[in-house]
Amino acid sequence: MSERKVAIITDASSDLPPELVEKHKITILPILINFESKTYKVEGIEKGITWDEYYSLVDKEIPTTAIPGPGVFLKAFEEALTVADTVIGLFISEKLSGTFRTAQSVVKQHLPDKDISVYDTQVTCSSLGLIALEAARLASEGKSKEEVAKKVEEWLPELNLRGIMNTLDNLERAGRISKAKKFMANILKFKPVCGYVDGEVHIYGQLRADDKLIIQQMKRLGVEALRNMHPDNKTVFINHTRWPEAAEEIAEHMAKHNPENKEIIIQETGPLTSFFTGKKLLTVDYIGKFDPNWLLKTK
Repeated sequence: MSERKVAIITDASSDLPPELVEKHKITILPILINFESKTYKVEGIEKGITWDEYYSLVDKEIPTTAIPGPGVFLKAFEEALTVADTVIGLFISEKLSGTFRTAQSVVKQHLPDKDISVYDTQVTCSSLGLIALEAARLASEGKSKEEVAKKVEEWLPELNLRGIMNTLDNLERAGRISKAKKFMANILKFKPVCGYVDGEVHIYGQLRADDKLIIQQMKRLGVEALRNMHPDNKTVFINHTRWPEAAEEIAEHMAKHNPENKEIIIQETGPLTSFFTGKKLLTVDYIGKFDPNWLLKTK
């Protein structure tokens, strides 16, 4: 008899803390990060490349990413089926990576008789990690695949990664915006308010702000997230890139407005996302309702 009814698989873009991966027995598929000098196989937070290594390289080079071969996917699914009767795979947005399509193809070609469902979550980073975590919690409670899948499909439309970028430097380096646009944004202190919509990064608007106002607005978002979280959502992530003191200040503020005692976890954004966002990104990741005015309107 299997250890559990359903196993949960996600990918390394999920930025899940290692202790949660281990506790909830979540399988992590690696991603490959290519620099001119070396390719790193990233299997989780600081597994494959450390933060210091990554940022020393990214200051000099523009990295690219790739997915592992189909054999890695097949092995992960087969190993999951040794401990569970069924599998649910939750993967990075199809518009950002070929991970979902490869997983789908491997299941169809090699495991057609197995009970495996894979999902394009249309997000990445800790919002992907969050839905994998909540699904794994249900699996740990002995829920069936049908019960977990029903909840996943209920949560997906309300899966949020929302926040403020502090710099456009890396977007300009990667050719995503013009030098002129970056220059004007820097001069005017315009900070993009961003999130994922339909599988892609969406800019809701720009906030004219210094660091103090960014933190103020993110505190507001954090409190509103706690008030508007889905009842099933037990954890909220505060994500940052090289700005831990700001994340801690936001977490402390949220803790004072947390009557349901939701778990608040600070997490550094992984390498797949952090190159494009640049340093001093802040996001709040949760399942629930969202209003862009929580970030765009200042009091």
